[in-house]
Amino acid sequence: MRLEKPTYFNNRFLKKNQVRFRRYQENIVNRCFNKNSLVVLPTGLGKTIIGILLIAKVMEKYPKGKILILAPTRPLVAQHADSCLKFLNISEEKQVLFTGKIPPEKRVLSFQTSQIIVSTPQVIKNDVERGRYDLKHVSMIIFDESHKTKGNYAYNFISDEYMHSCSDPLVLGLTASPGKNYERIQTLCENLFIENVIFKTYLDEDVREYVFEIDTILEYVNLPSKVLEISAVWYNLFEKYLRFFLQKKLIPPNKPYYSKLDFLGISRDLSISLNYENGNSLDITEEDYIDLLYYKDPKIIDLVKKNDYDIHSIYSYCSSCISILHGKDLLETQDISLFKSFLNRILSKAEIDIISAKRIVNSDHYNYINDTFREISLENLTHPKIDKLFSTIKDEIEIYNNDKILIFTQYREMAEFLTKIIRHAYSTNLKIEKFIGQTSKFEDQGFSQQKQIEILKQFREGEINILIATSVAEEGLDIPNVDAIIFYEPVPSEIRLIQRRGRTGRYAPGRCFVLITENTVDVPFHHVAERKFNQMHEILSYPQQLNLCEGLNRTRISFTSSLDRISELDFLKNFEERKKREKEMLANRSIEQIISELDKFSGSNDFVSFKNHGVTFLSDLVELSEDKLKTSILRLKGKKTSEKLKKKSYLNRNVKTLINLVKIHSTNGKISLSSFQKLAEEEEIEGDKFRIHFNHACYLGHLKKKNDFIEFVSDYE
Repeated sequence: MRLEKPTYFNNRFLKKNQVRFRRYQENIVNRCFNKNSLVVLPTGLGKTIIGILLIAKVMEKYPKGKILILAPTRPLVAQHADSCLKFLNISEEKQVLFTGKIPPEKRVLSFQTSQIIVSTPQVIKNDVERGRYDLKHVSMIIFDESHKTKGNYAYNFISDEYMHSCSDPLVLGLTASPGKNYERIQTLCENLFIENVIFKTYLDEDVREYVFEIDTILEYVNLPSKVLEISAVWYNLFEKYLRFFLQKKLIPPNKPYYSKLDFLGISRDLSISLNYENGNSLDITEEDYIDLLYYKDPKIIDLVKKNDYDIHSIYSYCSSCISILHGKDLLETQDISLFKSFLNRILSKAEIDIISAKRIVNSDHYNYINDTFREISLENLTHPKIDKLFSTIKDEIEIYNNDKILIFTQYREMAEFLTKIIRHAYSTNLKIEKFIGQTSKFEDQGFSQQKQIEILKQFREGEINILIATSVAEEGLDIPNVDAIIFYEPVPSEIRLIQRRGRTGRYAPGRCFVLITENTVDVPFHHVAERKFNQMHEILSYPQQLNLCEGLNRTRISFTSSLDRISELDFLKNFEERKKREKEMLANRSIEQIISELDKFSGSNDFVSFKNHGVTFLSDLVELSEDKLKTSILRLKGKKTSEKLKKKSYLNRNVKTLINLVKIHSTNGKISLSSFQKLAEEEEIEGDKFRIHFNHACYLGHLKKKNDFIEFVSDYE
């Protein structure tokens, strides 16, 4: 007999009948209770609610434990804090919101007395680094928008500190889009010590009954002939400057098209190479340096040295080309008004003697386009997307009776322009507002986070009907009941595609319109985002290929040695002593980092080379052991040396097959890439299947790709 499905989730830490029951959420929470988990859900399936449910479950296990909820922006932090107050059955005094605006002494006192701390990650990192409090009594940490866990982002420090401070750590990573490829997702799992990956789609059996269909409608438009003429003249100027790079062989010839990335790559390569060769990048190895370069064979710096090219001219021409290509994108995919504003900014730069701008302004092409603008009205050159946008809004209002629409655009200036013209058209019966980020520029004031929160509240409650937003509205923000989303342009990112598209279809069938200008960057951008999305989907559908963390030895958290609580008066009285102690803590952490770099250097080829050339190191003269130094520092800090956490080494059949193919068929440990691919095809490993499993074999160090050859490195166990 099948048990009747409950209507609500209830336990003693949840407010009664506040969280509606969803089977897939229950299944996910049960799987996350005892393992560090990465939960990947499409936007709209309630990642926040999953966090709330797991909090309630963990609080039953550890009523005295602290819960830490981290989110990358203040509006998201405020949203999480509101959710906790709405759904969790604990007193308001036990919940606290941390931001950098709250003084450290208040944060320390609040951390002592609070049970749920909601914060931006940098605040927690700063406090923990300085020893203001530790994470040993934190029974769970939620990392919202966990795809940000890369590079030097604060999530990395906090997760590492947590795993080595708490005896029974529990991590919950929440995201709609962890990354476009295996390497990104693997890095995320390593940085958060993930043991368990849970991936759900709208098609999963336990999800289908709770979701509504989202129709994606691609709306193609063609540019008018006059705009095409202006674009051709403008691009001809780019081709003129492109010859500078082709003649010097600084850029590959006969490419299908050239993008801003090509010239950003040249500029960036020069800067990286100059810093590296001048000794300003001591923290990277030669291998790391090569990996950072956009052009590796040949390197830009080698061409410059060999031919004695003028570096300043290269930078200047790169800037000119980037500007022209950016202007072309504005003209073809945004509106003529944005292109005209862009030309005025170029003129302003030229007037203050910026060479890259003067080069453009002094050209016949620039003067021709300006003369064209003087002869015709800009109103007659409105981008065809504008008409398509208005017809879409009209259909939504009249056919679907929809008075809540979200429009995404890449540029602030475009958001302002669209807000102005839509207000003019619908001023009598609809409220229209823009939604932009905090950063302010000259004549372009951003929105404070308080204003952002207020606008979202008005939109949620129906006081605003049409919201024109930049990327600030893509991540995590609670914008429910939006039946129609309009992309003014496609975005070449699977993360942004998922975040934008997930704003609709939550409580009713939704429609997602994407405006695409034919024969412009709109077309490849749309295809790139879809391809990245499909790659991510394929990897997450088979999480066995990920190398997940294992071997965590958990023991129950002890609260018998609770924190020595200090009063606000004592805190202020010991201000100078506390500041001194914080500096010592930071110094000790810096020493640990230095030792880590020493360890890395002592195992490098550079170290061996220096030794072979007779260089004497301090360790040759005194008994200096990095291990002993590290042990001594840890002892001073009252810690024991931690063992490295073991990671699961999983190889599926396809990875093993590829390793064996190279091992068996290689000559002197090498086989050509083309021969390798043919052998793999015979084993029915081809296309994305080949790419994913080959990358995995390389990542684990069994195979290595060098130019057009594959090298056998090591066998699997």
